[in-house]
Amino acid sequence: MALNRIVRIIVGLALVGYGFYSQNPWFFLGLAPLITGLINWCPLESKMGTCDPASGCCSSAITEEDSACCAPTQPSAATTATPQTPPKTAMSWASPNATKIEILGTGCKKCKELEMMAQKAVSELEGDYQVVKVEDIQEIMNYGVTSTPALVIDGEIKSTGKVLSVDEIKELLS
Repeated sequence: MALNRIVRIIVGLALVGYGFYSQNPWFFLGLAPLITGLINWCPLESKMGTCDPASGCCSSAITEEDSACCAPTQPSAATTATPQTPPKTAMSWASPNATKIEILGTGCKKCKELEMMAQKAVSELEGDYQVVKVEDIQEIMNYGVTSTPALVIDGEIKSTGKVLSVDEIKELLS
């Protein structure tokens, strides 16, 4: 049993017990943590993004696509810096002069959406572009990105934590 679940049950029992002992109607306050602990569901955890789907605490089943991997976080100084060592990718370049567009993300819904937007932007532009999806966590960490999806153009981070529109991507490429 998860520690937070045990704590909720203990706190709930303590509040209910104190309410009955003191004959105070505030014992109803203890019912909320007690019930959420017993049924293993806490609405606050799912709202705060700390919900662990493996523990079964979430109010709805979370798929890999909806996971917190893409939850926006506050940008740090590292998100705007270029990587110290460029990550290696398994894909080869289309041509030596191609502009390399990397989509950094582990495969969640927003990451896939950004990849589709980048592909569409590239198809509407004239020029030599290569869109590469980077899902390896270590390669993403080499860039210092803390919020995915991220868009990297020729090794320079252009966007993190959001899905850009086709027009925004085209503007970054021009």
